[in-house]
Amino acid sequence: MSRTTEDARALLRAAQEIHVERYGSQTFTLGTYVPLEAAAQRMGISPDHFRYYDAVKELEYEAAVEWDTSARYARGNTHYVITKRGLDMLRESGWSPGAPYV
Repeated sequence: MSRTTEDARALLRAAQEIHVERYGSQTFTLGTYVPLEAAAQRMGISPDHFRYYDAVKELEYEAAVEWDTSARYARGNTHYVITKRGLDMLRESGWSPGAPYV
């Protein structure tokens, strides 16, 4: 597996972990906002670097996340939501809240 793919999956798991810490696991469902920038910072990846950008593009390519069109006029960074494929990827990985994200 390439480093970008590993980063992308770790980024998704870290975003889920952050969401669960903030709102609980029951609220992480289809269409939930995924805090990718906060997840990257938790992993030690700067959201300003290509490594973060490449990981997000990989998640988009894998259809694990998609741009939240309802946030198209929001200021700041792009808002992504989790897709069915993203939820399936997390489930397939066997990851659960509290597990390490890297």
